[in-house]
Amino acid sequence: MTAEIVEVNSCKRDLEVELPASELDQEINGLAREYARKAKVPGFRPGKVPLSIIQQRFGKDMRQEATQNIIERSWKQAIDEHKLQPLAQPVVKDLENKPDNPLKFKLSFEVLPDLEVEDYKEVPVTQTSAEVTDEKVDQAIEGYRERQAQFIPLDEGEAVDGHILTVTVDGQFEDETEPAHQEDITLVLGHPQTHEEFTKNLLGVKSGETRNFDVEYPEEYHQKQFAGKKVHWTVLVKEIKEKQLAELNDDFAKDNGHENLETFKKKVRNDLVTEATQNAEKEAREALLKSIMERQKVDVPDCMVQDELESHVNRIATRLAMQGVDIQQASIDWKKIFDEERPRAEESVRRSIFLNAIAKQEKIEISGEEIDSELQKIAEGTNKSVAALKAQLEKEGRIEGLKQHLRENKAFDFIYRNAKINLE
Repeated sequence: MTAEIVEVNSCKRDLEVELPASELDQEINGLAREYARKAKVPGFRPGKVPLSIIQQRFGKDMRQEATQNIIERSWKQAIDEHKLQPLAQPVVKDLENKPDNPLKFKLSFEVLPDLEVEDYKEVPVTQTSAEVTDEKVDQAIEGYRERQAQFIPLDEGEAVDGHILTVTVDGQFEDETEPAHQEDITLVLGHPQTHEEFTKNLLGVKSGETRNFDVEYPEEYHQKQFAGKKVHWTVLVKEIKEKQLAELNDDFAKDNGHENLETFKKKVRNDLVTEATQNAEKEAREALLKSIMERQKVDVPDCMVQDELESHVNRIATRLAMQGVDIQQASIDWKKIFDEERPRAEESVRRSIFLNAIAKQEKIEISGEEIDSELQKIAEGTNKSVAALKAQLEKEGRIEGLKQHLRENKAFDFIYRNAKINLE
C-alpha cells in the first residue's frame, strides 16, 4: 500500500492511498472466513458453508466492508505516523474500487494552519480619550426622568402632540366590505410610528369624543396592510394621558438613591466616563487585532466556519422557540441566513486562529484556578453551584472550549498591553 499526504493549502490536506488488488482480495478472503463461521445459508450447517457460496452470496457486502476497514486503518496510520491533529472526520473522495484493479481513494481533511504571527508587539493604535461633556450628563439624567415619567389621565382639555391616547378604531378599506375593528389601541400623537395624517385628525380631540376621517397611505408605508390604500377611520377616544416628568431637584436624586442632585450628577458622570473608557478600549483593541490580522493572510478551515454558522443558527432557533415560534412551521430561509452570516463566521474563526497562535508563541496557558474563577462568574447567573456547572460542562465536552476562550482573551489582553497606544 502507498499513502501520501498532499498539502492543498495551509489548512487542507489530502491523504491519497493506493492498494494493490491482491491486498484487497486478502482482506476480502479474511472476511469471507468470518462470514462462513457465522452465516446462515439454507442447506448448510453453520460453519460449513463453502467459501465459494459465501463469495457468491455476500461478495458485494464483503467488498464494501473490506474497503471501509482499509480506509479506517489508513486514516489511523496516517494520524499516528504524521502526528496529525485533524479538525473533523475526513471526507472520502475519488474512490476507485473495481475487481482486479488497485483500490484507490482520497481522504480530504482539515487542520489548523501552521501560523507564526509576525509583528504583534508594539503595534501603534489610536484610542479616543474618555471625555464626557456636560451635555452628555444632562442627556443621561433626562433619560432617568423619561424612564420614571408619570402618565396622568387628562379628563378635561384637548389632545396635543405628545399625549397618549387609548382608542377604539374601525377602519373601512375602499375595496373591502368588512371593517377592521380593534379595541384599546394605544398611540402617541406626533410620534413617528403614528401616521402624520392620523395625528392631525386627532389633534384637539377630547376624552369620550368620536372622530371620522380618511387617511391615504403611501405605497411604501411600513405596515403592508395599509400600504397604497385609502381607509375611512372611526375613532373613539376612550382616554387621554399626559406625560409628566419629575422635577430635577434633590428629591429626585434621593428617589434614585443619592444624597442630593450634585452627588447624583457626579455618579452619572463617573458612570459615563467608565462606559466611554470601556468603549474606547474595546474599539482600540479591535483596531489593534484587525491591524495584526491584515498583515498576514491565512486560510480558514471550512469545518470551523461551518461549526460557527451552525452555532449561530442554533442560537436563533433557540431564541425563536423560547418566543413560542414553531421552527418547523415558520417559513425561515436558513440558507439565506447561512450565506449572510458566512463573512462574520469566517472573521470569527480567523480571529481565533490568530489569538491561539499568539498564545502559543507567548506560551500563554490557563490554570485550573482561572477556569474555576470563570465558572464562578457564570454560576452567579444560574441556580447551579460551581461544581454542578463544571460537571455539566465536562459531561457535554465544553470545558476545553471554555479554556480556549479564556486563552484567547489572555492573548488579546497581551497584545493590548504591549501596544503603542496614542490617546487623542
